[in-house]
Amino acid sequence: MYLKSVDTRTEAYTALASKHGGLFNQQQWLNIYESGLEVIGIYNPNHELIGAFNVFHQKSNGLKLLRIPPYMPYNALFFNNPALTLANKITFEKEVHRLIANHLKAQKNAITLSAFPPNYTDMQVYVWEQFKVIPNYTYQLALTTNTLFDNFTSEKRKSIRRAEKDALQIVATSDYQLIQSLVEKTFSRKQKTVSATMLQKILNQYANASNSFAFVAYQNNQPSACTFCIYHGQTAYYLLGGYDDKNKHHGAGASCMYQSILKAQKLGLSTFDFEGSMLPEVEKYFREFGGQLVPYYTINKAHVVLELFLKFKKRSIF
Repeated sequence: MYLKSVDTRTEAYTALASKHGGLFNQQQWLNIYESGLEVIGIYNPNHELIGAFNVFHQKSNGLKLLRIPPYMPYNALFFNNPALTLANKITFEKEVHRLIANHLKAQKNAITLSAFPPNYTDMQVYVWEQFKVIPNYTYQLALTTNTLFDNFTSEKRKSIRRAEKDALQIVATSDYQLIQSLVEKTFSRKQKTVSATMLQKILNQYANASNSFAFVAYQNNQPSACTFCIYHGQTAYYLLGGYDDKNKHHGAGASCMYQSILKAQKLGLSTFDFEGSMLPEVEKYFREFGGQLVPYYTINKAHVVLELFLKFKKRSIF
């Protein structure tokens, strides 16, 4: 087997991604990236495309970086494993990971960071190849139950009921300029940079009724908070959220999230993915909606001198 960059507009890729890939492998999503994104195909010895994954090339302070593409939780690896027995399936998967590890090392980037979808848990090859393997976590909520609200923590249920008592209106919306405004306000408060161009492409180029939905909470007829979700196959992903600090309400964001969960269930989806966070306050917020804690793995590698520096500055991932 071997790897090489693949043209995602070809029939071979489109058919494979449609059958075996997820949301972040679909051409409609990939179109939001103008530059930096590379989709790497996995080919069998017969030169047939059997899978792919995404990387993002970036330069920072003169250093070449390879990272997870912005607004993706992981590298969206997928491949068709043709083996029939368990042992052979494991062997085939390890071979794919060996190819990926060797490819990433050959790029000679100053820093390499990637993450794998939760269904890929065998990271032994990366340990053997001297990558730092770090567990991360997301919460996934099973939508195949009628007791969603009952599984929320009492604090979260109280927040939502308080929003109802205070007559907040939770409205489905396609006003994505409003969503962008609330999201940008939140990023600004947290002093986090956000690409306005990328955000605009997601909300105005990608989003439509067949792949996304959004809710806004209004307090005194003014927008207070919002959620924006995207979906594909059987899974909805909470991608963006925000609130107006000048018109905030304790239950506004939670109520928008609850309506988003109900919307995903009404669409017939089976899973609502909160896309996780390693920030304690965000993890607690997601946890309170009653989802299952699901691990996924990141791999990191840096030039030896740079890695020594990063061990002090970014000890949690290096």
